[in-house]
Amino acid sequence: MIIAILILVVLGLCILAGYYRGVIYSAVSIGLTLLSFFLALLLIPVIASPVRESEKLYSSLLYYFEGYEFVSKTSVELIHDPVSSIDGDTLSEVVENAELPLPLGSAVRKNIRREAYASSGITTLGDYFNQTIVDVVLNILSLLFLFVVLRVLFGFILRMIDYGRRGLPTLKRFDPLFSCGIGFLHGVMLLYIFFLLAPIVLTIVPRLGQMLIEPPLAGFFYRMNPFMWMIPTT
Repeated sequence: MIIAILILVVLGLCILAGYYRGVIYSAVSIGLTLLSFFLALLLIPVIASPVRESEKLYSSLLYYFEGYEFVSKTSVELIHDPVSSIDGDTLSEVVENAELPLPLGSAVRKNIRREAYASSGITTLGDYFNQTIVDVVLNILSLLFLFVVLRVLFGFILRMIDYGRRGLPTLKRFDPLFSCGIGFLHGVMLLYIFFLLAPIVLTIVPRLGQMLIEPPLAGFFYRMNPFMWMIPTT
């Protein structure tokens, strides 16, 4: 209930912001949010690569997430089996039984099918689960950090331009209607980005994660999230 109320509050605030700022400002603002997201997506390695190169830190992440446990839900013996020996039916059974949150299940399946970590000497099913989970989580955190930094920077520039021009132009007749609509879309987009945290919470604290996505409205932003499938799997 609280999550649903917070979602409605965010949407309401974005609609009000659109109404007061006008359609041109709102359109530029939503464009900058998209630009920030896709730039952050491209720049993920800037944050993620140094973490992976830090043996101590990366090993701690691998130890903490313990992807082996997800394989053991099907069979402990499968943990040390090479992925090259896992047939399609067995892989589907293991992924299904693991009940991994989105998009981790599909990421694990994808990495195993193409043996994404073969060049790193990683071959076993348990290691593939563990490695994929850590990499996706690290990529999400890197993306969100970069997004916030870029969006704040672009927002500051936009406000400086708006202040310098003493307000961007408005479309007098239809401005309130369009600006409110754009504000709503902006709110939806921001919520999609916020719910990229859901897979991490579901992995670390499953009960809390279920509470986060339990309301139908929250479940929509989690399950129907187009940004979720853009996260790199390695």
